[in-house]
Amino acid sequence: MNKLNNSYKYNQLKKEVTSRKSQLQIENNEEVRLAAVSILIENDNDNYPIYMIKRADEGVHALEWAFPGGKYEEEDSNLLETAKRETHEEIGISNDFISFWGPLDPVYTLGTRWKIFPFVGVVKSDIKTVKNEEEVQEITKIPLFKLLESKNNRYVSFTTNNGRIDSKSYVYENKLIWGASARIISQINSFI
Repeated sequence: MNKLNNSYKYNQLKKEVTSRKSQLQIENNEEVRLAAVSILIENDNDNYPIYMIKRADEGVHALEWAFPGGKYEEEDSNLLETAKRETHEEIGISNDFISFWGPLDPVYTLGTRWKIFPFVGVVKSDIKTVKNEEEVQEITKIPLFKLLESKNNRYVSFTTNNGRIDSKSYVYENKLIWGASARIISQINSFI
């Protein structure tokens, strides 16, 4: 029954993402920095795991769980190209092995002024990854629909100069996913 349920959710997600039309304009705005990430789902695995990385121990988002991706560069022809380039740089998966369905809505980081464009794609379970040691501490696969179960929903609270912020988060085993990554996951959850 769980396999059928997961398959239904997967097909519903695919239908929703592939039918979307999203604005992917690259803005020339000094207030916001642009980035793009890949939400990669194994489409030949009944658990439909997604690939996530634990960022290296440096920078503002150090040691956070995130999707592979990164900063838009001027040589990128569009934001999907950014996601592809950065995914290859961080986890070594060639663009030839990813079939992208389409974009989700962009999300913003709180306080660090990033606008992140997520793209959903699929890969086969036998795909090989190669960790970029400078940028990535760990690569993991998390069963998507288990992650979305209500028992894995959490909230994290933190304070900024503007006061207290409560942010949706997800937990799977010992991995706490919060911030922009959690907002991306919430979008996925809204489609199924």
